[in-house]
Amino acid sequence: MIGPDVYAFRALWRQYRICRRNKRNTLNALAFEVNAEANLLALQEELRAHTYRPGRSICFITDGPKPREVFAADFRDRVVHHLLVSHLEKAYEPRFIHDSYACRKGKGTLAASNRLMAFLRRVTANGRRPAWALKLDVANFFPSIHKDTLFAILARTMKTPELLRLTRTLLFHDPTTNYRFRSLRAGAPPPGRAGYPVAASKSLFGARNERGLPIGNLTSQFWGNVYLDELDQWVKRTLKCRYYLRYVDDMVLLSPDPAELVQWRRAIEAFVQTRLRLTLRPDHQEPVPVGRGIDFVGWRTWSNRRVPRRRTLGNLRERLRQFERAAVRPARGALADRIDLRRQDAAGSVDRLRAAVASYSGHLRHGSAWREWARLWEANPWLTALFERAGWAVAERFPAQRIAGASRFRRQYWNLVRRAGEHCLVFCPVGRFIEFRGPQRPVAERVLGLRTVCLPRAGFVFAAGFPAPLAPRYRSRALRHGCAVLEVRERALRTGICKSRSPEALWWPTESGPLLPPTPVRAADPSGHGKVHIGGANPQSVVARQSDQTLPERQRPTDRPDRDQGTQSERRACPARPSRQTDGIEAPAAVYPGGPGPAPEVGGSPPLDAVLSVEPQIG
Repeated sequence: MIGPDVYAFRALWRQYRICRRNKRNTLNALAFEVNAEANLLALQEELRAHTYRPGRSICFITDGPKPREVFAADFRDRVVHHLLVSHLEKAYEPRFIHDSYACRKGKGTLAASNRLMAFLRRVTANGRRPAWALKLDVANFFPSIHKDTLFAILARTMKTPELLRLTRTLLFHDPTTNYRFRSLRAGAPPPGRAGYPVAASKSLFGARNERGLPIGNLTSQFWGNVYLDELDQWVKRTLKCRYYLRYVDDMVLLSPDPAELVQWRRAIEAFVQTRLRLTLRPDHQEPVPVGRGIDFVGWRTWSNRRVPRRRTLGNLRERLRQFERAAVRPARGALADRIDLRRQDAAGSVDRLRAAVASYSGHLRHGSAWREWARLWEANPWLTALFERAGWAVAERFPAQRIAGASRFRRQYWNLVRRAGEHCLVFCPVGRFIEFRGPQRPVAERVLGLRTVCLPRAGFVFAAGFPAPLAPRYRSRALRHGCAVLEVRERALRTGICKSRSPEALWWPTESGPLLPPTPVRAADPSGHGKVHIGGANPQSVVARQSDQTLPERQRPTDRPDRDQGTQSERRACPARPSRQTDGIEAPAAVYPGGPGPAPEVGGSPPLDAVLSVEPQIG
């Protein structure tokens, strides 16, 4: 069943790779990975010489409706946990009943809920006869597990001395003697102090190492299954209960006879007290009709549908409120809101919010929760500004990592605008100007009253824009017309390399106004040579190459950046394509800002109704 060398380096290396999958960026994992081979060889030597002892754990309290005490083992100890469980699974997986769904491959909460719905259809004959359900729960399960009883159960099955010795070392290790307390709440007292949030019945401190498994270790989850497998086998083989499910310490029994469920409850209560030294929770021990729905693994379940718990939806609303309080700030006299996209703290990070929203989406999509899901998006309009929603799928509109990782301007710009939509303008800086290309150009023409010039760059032929100092005025104009604005930051890197761009802030109007296109104003050409001079600006530094032909309105944009070729008349009006430039050009694309009537100058910049176009300078 199990090979003679349970500590083979190949097995240790495999479990190390599995252990680091979602922990590779933690400090302990990085410190171990610096010299992984030597650390694994040293660990193998300790295991073979029987000198291995578990290291220091990190104790912290979970932030939830029920505070729980968690002991996170050191990374090298987690490798040993994975190694031991990989061997124990070969012995115990064939012994477990089919309807035990915790900490097993191919199981989980969704499989447990699907199985419960199937049982409800069977026991009620597809709703044609009544049935009752009995829910049972072990009180303080992990802190109440008796270690001597658990080791006796494990010793009946494990016949390999090495595994039995390692099991004894890990099982009877007391994590309360070597730990470091880390508080997730500011000012939370450590264990042993007054005000410690965990009750004594749910804590390992004071248990004298006779009871309790530390929550947070893989071995604790697996040993919990082994411990209650004694009850599973007895319920199936002695009580002959056909409709029985268990997830960790939560059990559900179904029967068409409520009196039979009462008898089973008394028998199970006596079994767990005498054989397992556990007690059942005294509440919710009476059979209830299945027509009321069964609260199990996060769902209230019927034979034909399931809805999420109110607490699940409440937790999601609270998570959104935390982000709104931390990151959403009113601006422009409360006529607009602003989100700082550079925040990396737990409450205000957009990446962490996206992960949380996607996690809830993956859970809620399996039940009847579409109406509540849509209401959440309606109640929080800033969600639509940050994320693109297609049914249950959620995607970040402006992925900062993907944008920052792009080494070419074309890929940077397309990652910025691909999910922006028709009601969001991306203020992408290119040198001293803000440019709009591709699908953003017609939006800028409609909302800001800009006009188009022909200046090929990054697969786009036509562009519109304005000088960077005028960004606050054009941002206000966009917000007045009910259009969101994304501010992008540009940073210069080494010479000859594309500048780095990253989203900085997102603005969106709290009161949407009508999307009325301003009337564009085009200035005359005073020189007659296709040059347009700007007021008192230097005509040699602010110059535009422009065709004398009137550019018609652009047709509907496509979704591909390399397809923005304009109409046939625009292509005829376009001058010769300039030579290929690098992205580090100081004075980029020619632009046509325009608007109804003059506007005051900003920082010495030309008025809004002027025509601005700058020809790229080489060299």
